[in-house]
Amino acid sequence: MVDEARRPGRGEQAVNGRREVVIEGDERLAGLLELPESGAAIGGVVVAHPHPLHGGTMHQPVVHHVARACRRRGLASLRFDFRGVGGSSGRYSGTDEYRDIRVAADFLREELGDGLPVFLAGYSFGAVMSALAVIDGEPAQALGLIAFPVDWDEFMPGFFGRLGEYPGAVFSLCGENDSIAPPVQVQAFLRGVGVEATMVVVPGVDHLFVGKGEEVGAPVARFFAEEAGHAAG
Repeated sequence: MVDEARRPGRGEQAVNGRREVVIEGDERLAGLLELPESGAAIGGVVVAHPHPLHGGTMHQPVVHHVARACRRRGLASLRFDFRGVGGSSGRYSGTDEYRDIRVAADFLREELGDGLPVFLAGYSFGAVMSALAVIDGEPAQALGLIAFPVDWDEFMPGFFGRLGEYPGAVFSLCGENDSIAPPVQVQAFLRGVGVEATMVVVPGVDHLFVGKGEEVGAPVARFFAEEAGHAAG
């Protein structure tokens, strides 16, 4: 649900296409809704940030670049802080944050209207929670997994046995030198649970993608824009 006290009417334009929002679910989540840079939206993307206990917020550089690249491709973007982060209420769980993604996707769906497609993109911890959201039944039309952390102490492989049942398209992007989300291991893991993902590897970078925000954002946005075109067709 939307905090009506902070929401303009549907006919009212947000300033510069950018609006701070509050998303109501298990917790009150602080979010940032941004419209495409030009023209009407062809869909929307929820972009989920990395681990809350390691400084992850909706303003993290990779999240920022992915959201901006999507807007350049005609997609609205919704970033938000997971429970217990920034202006969001609650406390870190480590497992329940997928519920935050589900309410964020519902919020974006309501904002877009007209049956426009909604997609999920998550970076690291955000990728884990995005995958858990679609396993839980979130009907996003496509899923983007950025640096999906298969080689991480907190990773729970048994949680993803049903990911292959997800009917939407899946995109996976990794850094060539990522020791937490090694490209070969990520691809093998996804195939092992029945997912044939479109795979992109960014050369010369590790899990943090330092200085490579554009190289991360552009292929993610292109994938979602193509999926939005398929949905329109």
